[in-house]
Amino acid sequence: MATSPSMKLIASSLGRRLARTRLVQPTRGGGGGPVASSKTPTEPLAEGDELTWDDGTAYPEPCLDDFSLLGKNQAAGMLLMGLGGFAALGFALQARDKASMKPYVQRKVMED
Repeated sequence: MATSPSMKLIASSLGRRLARTRLVQPTRGGGGGPVASSKTPTEPLAEGDELTWDDGTAYPEPCLDDFSLLGKNQAAGMLLMGLGGFAALGFALQARDKASMKPYVQRKVMED
């Protein structure tokens, strides 16, 4: 296989490109991410410190969700309505027994 000058040029430019990327990319570690890591605490932490997620933004968010669109009574009512719907469906399927609506006897095949 003969190597042409254009192939040598392509190989050398590709080699130079790969050599440059090694200088730019870290070889080990360096996985800091887009958010800077927080400073180590110099004083004792507050009691509820683990309940907030401080991701370095201006407004740290709570770890537990604050869902204030529904009250407890509304949520319980919706839950009971959903469970009641499933119970009504089960009762309707049990009342309409498909096996009792057959006009013939189910044939059983005896196996030896």
